[in-house]
Amino acid sequence: MAHEFHSFYHDRLGMEPATEDFAVPVGTELDGDLLMRLIDEHRKGHVPRYEYLGAAYDTRYSVFGRAPRPDYKQDNRLAVDFAYDITETFEGYFIGIPMDLRIEGDEAKSRYLEDYAARNHQEDVDAEVSKLASKYGHAYEMLYQDAEGRPRSAAVSPLCSFMVFDDSVLKRPMYYVTYLYGEDGGLRGRWSDDRLVVPFSEDGGGLAFGDPQEHYFGEVPAIDFMQNSEKRGLYEGVLNLIEAYNEALSAKADDVGYFADAYMVVEGMELGDGFPEDMRRDKLINIWGDSPLKVYFLQKPDGDVAQENLISRIETLIFKMAMVPDITDESFSTASGTALKMRLMPMGNLARNKERKFTMGVQRRLRMLANYPDKPFSGDDWMRVEIAMHRNMPEDIAAEAQVAGALSGIVSEETQLSVLSCVDDPRREIERKDAEREARAASYSDGMPTERTAGGVGPQSMYKITSILNARRIGRITRSNAIEMLRLIGLDEDTAIRYLDDRDAVEGDGE
Repeated sequence: MAHEFHSFYHDRLGMEPATEDFAVPVGTELDGDLLMRLIDEHRKGHVPRYEYLGAAYDTRYSVFGRAPRPDYKQDNRLAVDFAYDITETFEGYFIGIPMDLRIEGDEAKSRYLEDYAARNHQEDVDAEVSKLASKYGHAYEMLYQDAEGRPRSAAVSPLCSFMVFDDSVLKRPMYYVTYLYGEDGGLRGRWSDDRLVVPFSEDGGGLAFGDPQEHYFGEVPAIDFMQNSEKRGLYEGVLNLIEAYNEALSAKADDVGYFADAYMVVEGMELGDGFPEDMRRDKLINIWGDSPLKVYFLQKPDGDVAQENLISRIETLIFKMAMVPDITDESFSTASGTALKMRLMPMGNLARNKERKFTMGVQRRLRMLANYPDKPFSGDDWMRVEIAMHRNMPEDIAAEAQVAGALSGIVSEETQLSVLSCVDDPRREIERKDAEREARAASYSDGMPTERTAGGVGPQSMYKITSILNARRIGRITRSNAIEMLRLIGLDEDTAIRYLDDRDAVEGDGE
């Protein structure tokens, strides 16, 4: 007899939730009957799982819903906010530093992307989409046209929306649906294809469509951002461990209460008429006979060690299986740079997988912005945009500086600077360094020729020249030594004397 396998949800919800995407044959038209069937399937098959995941994030666990115990029994209900902590830790690491979008060599298009990001508060939208994807396994960014006719977007939960794909291996989006039930119980919402946005509402048991409007994005105006290929939530795999942890912690609190509220035993003497008769309420037991008089508290067996071992084991497994470390652990904060990176490696792998999915979503957003009739960003410009995501993590700058210094002369300066986490753009940093060198050389020479005016003299030689002239100025070397040193770096004697004479003339004018 074949064994029937069930998931954690089957035990908690009494059903196996649907996890497959909606798919219809290419060319299928979305009429009222089909739309109603899809909404019903989403609400009954998909939403219960999303609601359970959302409840865990909000610290609403089954331990709070268990049947109450009699008044004389301890009834502690404790829950630890693991789902929230895991999500916020990962999100701070993954997108705590906003992503950068750059398009090289075109200031107008770069300014367009900056203006769009500022107008749309894109950093907040990206963070919200990413957090929803971590909670539910995926989330949507919906693009729309604002009252001024400009493109905007918003993060939308999969609790009230879904995408319909074609049934090909490419899984191309065909329709995007958002819906809600009003206070009167009526259903209303909108669906979109690659050209139109169509409102709908419930009308006599069926669905009636309103007047369609064009959206001008050239594609279905929504993006499905996935946490991973399976659309599995960040803490979904450890929900059973979190529930077990809450039960064990609550039982531990009950035991502590039992020990603090122990029964008193009076043995060897019969108490008088004033003896309380309600043993459960008054926590008093009277035993008399031939035994000597003894008074003591009745203790139950102590399972503290076993309970603590269980709680510690479950807590370790939760963070280990979620692949998100407990950054509040004391040993975590004292780890060296290399040890810290090793501990963060599992979360780094999760972040890299999500980054690939997230980058694809951002590219689709850019493609729709290029389709929108809003210049100058258009056509294939979206392909030229460089998307850079950053990890928000503590860095050991001192160790990085040592590594960067050791690479000098072995690799290029750009590669050397890329080792430093404090340098976002090594190429731009090199340009800034060159500009500073030129400015410093000009200030040292006080108008003396630089590499741009002294024919054949490069920047390195110019730095040496100015250093020798400054050393002569403050009296550290003699004039003859200065001339000899200038000759050693490639200047002829007449040029060296002219440099020194010009310096002396400048200083003499200053006197």
